[in-house]
Amino acid sequence: MRLRRFELVIISVTLAFACFMGGYFIGRSAGSVSISPTVRSPSETQPTVPQVHMTNILPPTAPVQEMTTTESVTYPQAEQPPAVMPEQATPSATVSSRDAQGRININTASRSELMDLPGIGSSLSERIVDYRNANGPFRSIEEIRNVSGIGERRFEAIMDKITVG
Repeated sequence: MRLRRFELVIISVTLAFACFMGGYFIGRSAGSVSISPTVRSPSETQPTVPQVHMTNILPPTAPVQEMTTTESVTYPQAEQPPAVMPEQATPSATVSSRDAQGRININTASRSELMDLPGIGSSLSERIVDYRNANGPFRSIEEIRNVSGIGERRFEAIMDKITVG
């Protein structure tokens, strides 16, 4: 029985495809990788690369070799960005301007922090800071009514949101 040329080509292509697929599936199962993270104490802030353990599976005629990487690599820690400073520092800019209830301390707040109050814009916050710089710290929250532009209605809107210390 003699095969035609076309049949030989089809058989050759089929065998080549079968060999390729067999090699593909053997190669996929050959590289089993397990990643185990390195445990560090919370005081160590540098990121680390986890350890990688790889086992190479070779054909049955060759002995199995195991390759293990146990080194951990550390990278230099990125610099922390500088703290955000208010637009214009006040004499006590290092003191926190909010208390435990979230009220703003009008003696230490910056212009932008004062603008968080309802009805207080950039020009009014500037007048509050100017008044504080000229007359010293506020002794009571009612004293903020001495600032031009803060009347009874505006004071009632902010009185629960401000403190003097």
